[in-house]
Amino acid sequence: MDSDLLRSFVAFAECGSFNRAADRIGRTPSAFSMQMKRLEDLVGNKLFEREGRNVLLTSDGITFVGYARRILSLQDEAIGILRSKDIARPIRIGCPDDYMQNILPIVLRAIKERHPDIEFFISVNPTILLQRMLDQGELDLAVISRSEKGEEGYFLRREPGVWVSSPIHKQHLSNPLSLVLPASDCKFYAWAIDSISKADRPFTLFATSRQAASLLHLVRDGLGVAALAKASVTDEFLILDHGDGFAPLPAVGVALMLSDASHPLVDRQLAAHIQNYVSTNIIDDA
Repeated sequence: MDSDLLRSFVAFAECGSFNRAADRIGRTPSAFSMQMKRLEDLVGNKLFEREGRNVLLTSDGITFVGYARRILSLQDEAIGILRSKDIARPIRIGCPDDYMQNILPIVLRAIKERHPDIEFFISVNPTILLQRMLDQGELDLAVISRSEKGEEGYFLRREPGVWVSSPIHKQHLSNPLSLVLPASDCKFYAWAIDSISKADRPFTLFATSRQAASLLHLVRDGLGVAALAKASVTDEFLILDHGDGFAPLPAVGVALMLSDASHPLVDRQLAAHIQNYVSTNIIDDA
């Protein structure tokens, strides 16, 4: 079977979108759709289905993507051996700063377990930018946030959202409530505004930032309450719950995504190893 078809198919499974998958492999959406129709004809099964405006994998598609990844993994391994002269360069890995403290170190240790002599170049950026960098070949792999039930990449863990205040300043008791939130294109921004609005509580938006560390600095100084991924919050902060008048926030999924033009050592076998290592070494108390 044509490996280009399999790579296109896996690109969809990892991107969750025909348009983004087409962009990643350098094809037009119409050309990509034709590829997927040809693949369905070859395997003799329906691989995609529509749910509203979204295109999802069927149960057969989910099964087939596992085999496609295994086939491509063997191909990647063979190519990797032939490209061994490039192994000396650092692996370029991206991560939102939400996961820098508790998740990225585990991912790096997983890679080191397989490749003890490798070096890393780490790029800290929000998910939306990391996906663009992957598509453009500027990163080899990235830890990203996705919908909790999304299919992009290799699932690592479920990460709950939490409300965060300062135990010293107790700004969560103020009226109106001052909020310091992620940028408006982050899911936690919309979830936080929606939750506070439904509670009919007066609030002001003090600041937004793409960096969780910046928001936590503002929380520490008593300037507002933040809505963040739990992984970014240390013990010095107060996590709020129903007893404090704050409804639980939804969770996001944390996943690993690979670039098509990646480091010779970065392949689907390494991704599967990272998945297993993370599940073994992080206790999910969500």
